[in-house]
Order: sequence, then C-alpha cells, then structure tokens
Amino acid sequence: MRNLNLFKTIILINGIFLFSFLNSTLLAQTGLNCGTCHSDDHDLWITSHHSNTQDDVALELAEEWTGLPPDSVIFGQEAENCIACHSPLAVTANEGMSEVEALNYFFSTDSNGNFADTTSSKNTEEWPHIWCETCHQVPENHWSGPRPEIAIFNSTTAQYDSVGNTSALCGQCHGSLRYQDTDHLRYDAWKMSTHGHRGQDDVAAELSEEFAGSTPEDVAAEENCVACHSPTSVLENGGMTESEALDYFFTTNSGVFTAETTPQNSTEWPDVACTACHNPMHPDSLLYFNSTTKEYETMENPQELCGQCHGNLRFPDTDHLSYNIESGTGGIGVPDSVTMPGIQCVDCHMYAADVDGSNSSMFGGHSWAVIVDEGNGNMTASCTACHQSIGAEKAMNLIEFWQNEFAKQDSIAAMKVARADSILEGSTDSLKLSYLEEAVHNLEFAESDESGGVHNHNYTMSLLNDAIAKSDYIITGIEHTPVPVVADFVLYQNYPNPFNSVTTIPFAIAKSGRYTLKLYNVIGQQVMTILDKNFQPKKYRIRLDADKLSSGIYYYELKGKGRREIKKLMLIK
Repeated sequence: MRNLNLFKTIILINGIFLFSFLNSTLLAQTGLNCGTCHSDDHDLWITSHHSNTQDDVALELAEEWTGLPPDSVIFGQEAENCIACHSPLAVTANEGMSEVEALNYFFSTDSNGNFADTTSSKNTEEWPHIWCETCHQVPENHWSGPRPEIAIFNSTTAQYDSVGNTSALCGQCHGSLRYQDTDHLRYDAWKMSTHGHRGQDDVAAELSEEFAGSTPEDVAAEENCVACHSPTSVLENGGMTESEALDYFFTTNSGVFTAETTPQNSTEWPDVACTACHNPMHPDSLLYFNSTTKEYETMENPQELCGQCHGNLRFPDTDHLSYNIESGTGGIGVPDSVTMPGIQCVDCHMYAADVDGSNSSMFGGHSWAVIVDEGNGNMTASCTACHQSIGAEKAMNLIEFWQNEFAKQDSIAAMKVARADSILEGSTDSLKLSYLEEAVHNLEFAESDESGGVHNHNYTMSLLNDAIAKSDYIITGIEHTPVPVVADFVLYQNYPNPFNSVTTIPFAIAKSGRYTLKLYNVIGQQVMTILDKNFQPKKYRIRLDADKLSSGIYYYELKGKGRREIKKLMLIK
C-alpha cells in the first residue's frame, strides 16, 4: 500500500525525471529540493494562490459539472480541462495518469461516477498545485549549473511546450494562447493595451527625436526609458544594465542614438510584462520590478504602484504626472482639489464587471480601458460602478466633453503663455517674471496628465485658467480675478513632490509680521529653519535646498501672527 502521507516517487517520462515530493517539499525533475537553494522563492510561492489550487477546482466541479463524469470535463461539448491550468503535473501523480483519470483520482464523485454538488478534493497530499516544474523545465544536471528554461508542462502530452517569453507563459492559462474559448483573457487584454504593445516603437521615437547624439549611458542617467517602458528588459540576453538594454534593443551609430534610431531584437522586447508588476513566485502581491536593482519592491496600494511610472514617485523630474494630477496637488497658486475623492487609478482603469462572459469580466481590468467594447454593440464603462444612473454611452460622451473642453482651454493657455514669454524677453519685472514662471508651470503640469483633462477635470481646468489669467496680466497689465488675491494665510504643497534635492514651497500671507518656515523629520525633530523674517502681505515662493538631508518624509511648518499650517514632503535621492 502506498502511504499517502509520506508519498515519495519519481516519475520517468520521455527520459526526464519530472518531480518528486514529500508532503509540501518541492523537488525538481532532477530530484533536488527546489527550496534548498531557492528558499526565498519557495517561501513566496507557498503563500501564493498558485500553491493552493485544488479546492478551486473542486468548487467549480460541484457548481458547474454536477451530474457529469470526468471525461465530460476534458472532452465534452463545453470542455474546460481544469487540470491543464490548475495543476498540469497532476497527471504525473499515482504513477502516471491521463487528465480524465487525474480528475477522478483527485476529486470525489457519486456512486454513478459523476460529479455532484458534494464533490470535494481528495488525495490532497499528492496534488501538485502549480509547482516550480509547471513553468520551469529543469535540466537533469541543474545542480551543476545549467539554468531551467521557461516552458509550460502540457498535461495532455506530458511534455513541455516552449513559450516565447514570460508573458506568453502566463497567457497559456490567463489568456487564450492555449484554449481559444477560455473565459480567462487577461493576457489578451494586456496585448491590446499600450502596456502590451507599441512600447518599443514609442521609446525608439523618443530616442530619435530627443536623444540624437546621446549614448545609452546618457539616456539611462537622464530619462531611463526602460525603467517604465519595459523594466524586465534588463533580464533578457543573459542579464543587462539599463544602458546595455537600451543599446541592445535600439540601434546606434558609433555608440550614440541618431535621428534614424529604430527598434532591434524586437522578439525579445518584453514591453511592460506581467512580471513588471507581478512576482511570478507570488503573483497575488502588489509589486514593482526595479530595473536598476533587478529586485521587486513592495507597494502599499495600487495607487502607489501606478505612481511609479504614471507619476513622480520614482523619478521626481518625470513629465508623466497623472498620479499627481489625480491627487489634486502640485499647482502653484491654485488650491488643491480632488474631483473624485477616494477613487484610485484601478477603480476606473481596472474595473471588471460582474457579468459572466462579458469582456469586462474576462479581461480582469488588464486592458486598463475605462470603456470596454463588448463586441456585440454594447459597452461597459467603469463609471457606472459608482454612477449607476448613467449608461456607458453617456459616460463616454461626458469623457469626450471633458477632453474637448480641456483641449480648447489648453490651446488658449499655450498661446497666451507663449505670448507672455515673448513680451517678457529681457525684462527685469520680478512680479511679471514670477507670474510667467507660475503660468508655465501650471500649463505644463496640466498637460502632463495625459488623460486630456479627465483624471481631475476641475483641477486641470483651474490650472489652465490660472495660466491664462497670469499671462493676460503680463500681456495687458490688468490683473484678472483668477490670479489669487492674498486674503488669507495659506501654505501650499511644495513642488515637485517627491523631489530630489531641490523643491519650491509656495505660501501666501495676508498680514504683515514675522513668520517662520521650519522643516521637521517624522519624529518631530527640527532639522532646518528655512526662513525666519518679516514679510508683507503677498504670495511667496521659497526654494528649499535639501542636498544635505537624507531621503525620507519630512514636514514643513509655516507659523506666524497666531496662524500655523503644516504639510508633508518626500525627499528621494
């Protein structure tokens, strides 16, 4: 009799040792324990959803396959083949089985051999889940150095199938690459998104237009395109630095990019791969792959993850600031404002409708589209999750209205700021020059959102209106009401924030007197007196040089005339 609590066997198929397991200990095809050398990966896997898949299959069999035998699940008219994705290595248990036999072995049936509403898991200690060897074809001599290949174990053929890249590996089960009629279409949605295609062309265009004459090292130091457009590209070609990845994936001439720079080695370019945001050992977690360190960084929430590349959380000088616009802070002389408080990026861009069989449901949010085409003349809009009184078409019309309104005001602001700039050429008028600086900042900040004024519509319109009003004052000498009148004590958010060494702190005071602006660390210790002097009623912009401070969170306090305000800033070096 086989002792199921201490099951230990090695299955030989086509000359390759598949696996051996002793309770929850993973052993590779070589018979080696994966956890011995890869303990961190094993510890991550053991707490992931991939390590606990049997009960999910049992639940689906009990709910959707009642009254049907195991062969109907594998070969029936609406076959689903749970084994193929939930545990393909299950066919290697019990000295080798077919997929039908594996279903019968691992899940209970009634007296007629059919699944029932009481179907449950059995022989659980032998169920392999989605183990290391599901996605890694491990060489027999792996212990001596050869690395495993990324491949998917095919439970039908009991052989490994090659895949093009890690995202294509995920797409075998989380997409239609293997089963065209699957309802798991996250990979397909990703391929349709800008995360899943066109990224290399976009980078090539920017390199040829803005970095002609620059070396890959120059670009990596200044803009670091691969860090956001394809962070896992540094793992290709045996592993590279970011500058080496730029050189590998884009053409150069004599070591520099040119106006003719184009993509190369495109079949290896991973785009923003699944593994950019999901550690394959624990795909349930919110993580960001840092292309500089080649390590995953844990994110506190989805907003923080998106803000690494769609905001300035990683690169303070970026011009991709949707995260900051949505947060409603960063403008100069414009009150902080959030149009949709409490809403995060994923609420709109990764909404999945609770409608079985809909594209919105099957995509699982991985098209990042607010409006999803259902392919039958209908649409699903994430807006309706909160605004249930409107339909998808009305939501789309509102989005288009906001974008058109923004585009019109943006063109006016751009024209007037350019006119104001030309008027002040060579000027020494400090007030007008400060207004111009603020107008340029607010215009560029509004345009950096890249949603066309949707993410925080009222705020972006305020930014544009402020830029127009300040430009009009420069052009006409008449100060319009949108230019803030100092009627109160106001401490604005510093910008940029987060920042690297230098930032600007705007504030306004309505009463003459002595004021102090001080900086404190997170435990309340004062680390700097930024200013301590008498001020007249007006707006001020103070430059903070934090070059000698360590990275971290700080608080700045404006105090005077019985008033006090505090705001938080983040220094990243």
